[in-house]
Amino acid sequence: MDFAEFDALAEPLQRRWAQEEAQHGFALIGRHVCTPEVIALVEGRMGVIFPDKYKVFMTRYGGGVFGFVELLPLVEPDKPARRGDIWSENERWFPERDFVAVAEVGTGDYWGFPVTDGRCHDQVWFHFHDQDDHKPVAVDFLEFIAEQALKSPADRALERRDR
Repeated sequence: MDFAEFDALAEPLQRRWAQEEAQHGFALIGRHVCTPEVIALVEGRMGVIFPDKYKVFMTRYGGGVFGFVELLPLVEPDKPARRGDIWSENERWFPERDFVAVAEVGTGDYWGFPVTDGRCHDQVWFHFHDQDDHKPVAVDFLEFIAEQALKSPADRALERRDR
């Protein structure tokens, strides 16, 4: 999937976000965007290279809430560390850097990238906290967001049932 296809899929969410925020003050998109410079600083601090699609997404859409997923935002490394950003969460739970968490599931599990020789894979994996195990869930970050963030859990359950 490229960004033109993704943007077309995300457009209804963006329309709904603007409507919900105007009516209720509730954001469906967090909009914690960052610059390529901040991404490079975080990569340097963590000692990893993020996938290209992830980096572009973070400069266009950003971290925080995005539909049905809560993405860990990228913040400047020299800012005080706070729980909930990509650096703090990974330093706490994945300091060996063989996996980089990019989104919390809410159960102690994470979605993220496996890492080999300091380079994050394009694939997104699910990390099970209680088994210290991973399983692939998407071929790249845009496919992950399209599946997990743009579809409700009920829609995903119906698709699984119909397979």
